[in-house]
Amino acid sequence: MYNPVKNPGCAGFLIMPDEKITLFGGDVGSTPRALGDGRFYIQKFDAATVSNVQVTQMQKPRWYPTPLRLHDGKVLIVGGSEFCLKGQKWNISEVWDPANPTAPTASVLLPPNFALNMGYNWYPTILLFPKGEVMWFVEKDGSVTDKNFDVLFDLPKIPVSYCTQFPNTSSVAELAWYPPYDRMRFMLFGGTGCKATTATTAATTSLRLEIYYCKTHPSGLCVDAWVVEDMLSIPRVMGDATTLPNGKVYLHGGSQKGGANAGSASSLGNWQNLMYDPEAPEGSRYSKWAFCAIPRAYHAGSCLDQNGKILIAGSENSGSYQLTRPDMSLPNGTIKDLRLQWAVPTEIGPTRQRPVIVSAPGTVTRGTDFTVTYTYPEGAIEGGTLVTACASTHSLNMNSRVIMLAKVKDVPPSGSTPGVVTLAAPPAGLFGEAFKGAQLLFLRGQAGTYSEAVWVTTA
Repeated sequence: MYNPVKNPGCAGFLIMPDEKITLFGGDVGSTPRALGDGRFYIQKFDAATVSNVQVTQMQKPRWYPTPLRLHDGKVLIVGGSEFCLKGQKWNISEVWDPANPTAPTASVLLPPNFALNMGYNWYPTILLFPKGEVMWFVEKDGSVTDKNFDVLFDLPKIPVSYCTQFPNTSSVAELAWYPPYDRMRFMLFGGTGCKATTATTAATTSLRLEIYYCKTHPSGLCVDAWVVEDMLSIPRVMGDATTLPNGKVYLHGGSQKGGANAGSASSLGNWQNLMYDPEAPEGSRYSKWAFCAIPRAYHAGSCLDQNGKILIAGSENSGSYQLTRPDMSLPNGTIKDLRLQWAVPTEIGPTRQRPVIVSAPGTVTRGTDFTVTYTYPEGAIEGGTLVTACASTHSLNMNSRVIMLAKVKDVPPSGSTPGVVTLAAPPAGLFGEAFKGAQLLFLRGQAGTYSEAVWVTTA
């Protein structure tokens, strides 16, 4: 049985290049569960002993922090407070060096505009640019810094009145990167009023921001205005958003009223899943997806699986929900939901023929072309996709990245002979050391379909 040793509740976590789950922070100790205080610690999961192993201590105890792998291979740890649901909050982030894992972390001051509006700084959105710049966003605005954490510019404030940080949690998704990999796009789906109660209806809009390399700003980066989009008038707080290999985003779960937390913080499950197509014209990007019988709320999560489906698990307080449809299903005899579900996008459903990867290289090296053999009866391969290993919790997929790969050449299958597609790996140096590690490689076929994935090592 899994032995966390120190309480990992509400930690941040990553899958590192050594393919080990690494946790940052956690919660106070728990005598009934024989768990020590996890808030100060960086820990790694050891599969041999099925337990967490302490690596080093951070300078501050952190409940709800966000870690990010940096361009130089180090890890930036941002946010989190001293205690669950209250302060003290910290005016520094920390940098941990996996190459010298037991050494003390280094302090990094927060960007002033980010710190001004951070509240308790619970699970902020921290994203990496291809050349090493860092985007810092929390609640309503933030900043962009260079790789040395010097501020390049402040982000525009969101043009809505509601809040986005826990307990008013938006679902966060970084959209797919396309060649030439010069435009970062991210989304905040929903949220709720800054002083929401269980009777408060959640936000029915999403927010989209694009930041891209340019020659018209001294920093070399430009930022567009926020785009506010109607989510088909469906309210949602603390849902989960998963970016798919075809670039679409699957939006699932959460609540229609209340906010994110355990107990009675939310009151009305959201059963209407949505699909968001970032490349469609504005105003037509959302479509309704299948009804979901199981409401998913606080401590639910979703991850893209190797089979291309979305694995959905957990929910701490669904048992106390009001049902809005008679065919919804609450957990039996408990408020916690331990059932698992697969979400199957239409593009890979039973009526679709999917590409099948026959062979692929074990390592994909930036700046090179590589070949994949495949079978596929529906036509030409459109390209490939690399997806980082999932590290999703509390409506945030940490270190998430979906990279579209261009097709260089395609020799289609002929009879019993598999096809051979040549793909262009991203340019040398893209995302620096943060690019390295285990990633899922998919092939994209016609009309949004895609294969099951194989694991590759990116270098």
